[in-house]
Amino acid sequence: MKLPIADQPDWAADPHGMAYDNPRFWESGHLGSEIQRVFEICNGCRLCFNLCPSFDVLFKRIDALDPHREEAEGKHLEGGMIEEHEAATLLEHVEVHTESPVHLLSGDDKERVVELCYECKLCFPKCPYVPPHEFAVDFPRLMLRAKMQWAKDDGIAFRERFLGATDLVGGVMTKIAPLANAAAHNSFNRMLMEHTVGIHRDRKLPAYADESFLTWWQRRAPVDPKAEPAASVAVFATCYGNYNDPEIPKAAVEVLEHAGCSVTCPEQVCCGMPKLDGGDLEGARKLARKNVETLLPWVREGRKIICSGPSCTLVLRTEYPELVGTPEAKEVAEAVMDLSDFLLHQARQKKLPKPAAKAIGKVAYHVACHNRVQNLGYRGRDLLKWAGAEVQLVDRCCGMDGTWGMKTEFFAESLKVAEAAANRVDSAEPDVVSSDCPLAGLQLEQKTGRSVYHPVRILRAAYLGEPLRSPKGGKGGDLPPAEEK
Repeated sequence: MKLPIADQPDWAADPHGMAYDNPRFWESGHLGSEIQRVFEICNGCRLCFNLCPSFDVLFKRIDALDPHREEAEGKHLEGGMIEEHEAATLLEHVEVHTESPVHLLSGDDKERVVELCYECKLCFPKCPYVPPHEFAVDFPRLMLRAKMQWAKDDGIAFRERFLGATDLVGGVMTKIAPLANAAAHNSFNRMLMEHTVGIHRDRKLPAYADESFLTWWQRRAPVDPKAEPAASVAVFATCYGNYNDPEIPKAAVEVLEHAGCSVTCPEQVCCGMPKLDGGDLEGARKLARKNVETLLPWVREGRKIICSGPSCTLVLRTEYPELVGTPEAKEVAEAVMDLSDFLLHQARQKKLPKPAAKAIGKVAYHVACHNRVQNLGYRGRDLLKWAGAEVQLVDRCCGMDGTWGMKTEFFAESLKVAEAAANRVDSAEPDVVSSDCPLAGLQLEQKTGRSVYHPVRILRAAYLGEPLRSPKGGKGGDLPPAEEK
């Protein structure tokens, strides 16, 4: 998916003020008029009525405020079927109302819609009015713009700063991983975290690894490259892969090398998405500039940047050209590929050996929202099918979406959104559950009690003859156990 990027000095091509550097982006009056305009369009369409809590709340609130709703639905006719002469009499008194009830929404109503948007972006590919249509509707960007305006007016909240400082927090926590992980399962500590940071006490949190992936990479014995490698790649580990589940990028390295690729891992920092979600545009730009600087030499060497996290891939590919605003940023963005997508390309070119027959078993594969909006297709599913797995597709949003589902006020709503995906996982009765998105996996673990693995980990395990399994129970549930102090 190509998101709209405006770089014209006079901003004539961006009349709706959606580009970060457009002065209108930061005008509260213009923002208010854009929210009104887009809500009017969405109310007239309603194609996204069932996608997320934002649309559900928006449409229900509009309907509740509409003074002519019952008349429009015919509820003023209580007698059932009527005769023709009676209908003619009624029609004489019919009034046609053209005013929209959207203008009746209060500031609190609009704020609620904004805060319930967790940037899954599924409405973007579904909406018939996205740019270059003259209506130029980009609902998720508009909601992000509103959050950035709040952050500018009120300051970035402590919770958003904390959740956005992934490298700082992850670097500290991996050094004290046993203590940090024990604290995350202590009921008193979780209650304290809920009151101070705003992370729900019952949210299943990712464990921290004893050693980060980048530390492992630096001490790993170098592998002699082949004279003619199948491909040359640089791994972008992601924060989750670096600090929480290094087995994902480790498996990526090993499988890529198994495919005959020359693999390196450049210096890197967080992609910037947590800071964007928290309204910290300048913080996200600082990280983006750093990554462009360190990744560019490898891109110019001819390497693809391989990323295992759908959200990180989305930011690197679609946000960096605008966040950084240089030809170099665009050059880096164009070199980024999703890990499962790249491995599937290698497999189809017969450069990736197949594992033993029936080594994987039956898989319930959850497709990540941020892979869907990039129009990649179901690459993780297809990779597992190529490897011999029987795959059941789970194509429902999990409602986690970065840090949104961790927050106290959205935790219950997050679990509600995940219900359909969790039910599909359970009904598949799989041997193993998979998702390219580790935070979606965390949500599904909480809902189903089953471990969830990235496709590359399942593939590596199959090569080793040690298949991964996701038995029901023991690791999840809506209310994870916490030990008493």
